[in-house]
Amino acid sequence: MIKLWVSILNILSAFEYYIADRLGELFSTLVHFFIFWIFPIILLYLPSKVFSIIAIAIASFYVYVLIGDIILSVFGHENLEKKRGMIDISNVHEMRSEIVGALVKYVGGIISFATIYTGLQKIFDGQAFVIATPSSVPHFDFFYFSLITITTVGYGDITAALWLSKMYVMAEVLFGAGFVILLFTMLISLYIDIQRKKKYKD
Repeated sequence: MIKLWVSILNILSAFEYYIADRLGELFSTLVHFFIFWIFPIILLYLPSKVFSIIAIAIASFYVYVLIGDIILSVFGHENLEKKRGMIDISNVHEMRSEIVGALVKYVGGIISFATIYTGLQKIFDGQAFVIATPSSVPHFDFFYFSLITITTVGYGDITAALWLSKMYVMAEVLFGAGFVILLFTMLISLYIDIQRKKKYKD
């Protein structure tokens, strides 16, 4: 599992670095957001259910990559760190950059799960979820549902009806809870490392 995560992350990083070297870091970030955030949503609004299946596959893959990226960022992996050129956190500014990066991953998870839920609802002809008061924009309903699910609020106005949609909802709850725990672990370890380096410098 870890080897697969490392291989996928190295390939994606190499691709992003290639684009960044030729077109700039901003463009590379936009390409990343388009492929994994916007493109799957566009697919959901195309007529055939095949496009919804592709959208779910892309979003599921992205969540899988996020989980690997988060776990390996917290616990570290020498091979991955060398190839991706990860920085050695030594000051507060770099620590803030890591926090911002973590928050982007969190938002990416919310968007990806919303895409998956919308796709399931379309594939199963509105039977994957029960919505008490649906809005005129289905994807907004599931973005809202994804947000309250990942934060474990759960108002109950939208509920999973099929076993597959329930599996994805459970996965998002675990993703959200695990993300918070790992984020706190990362912050504590980074703070300890920074304090230790300051102590040695003094």
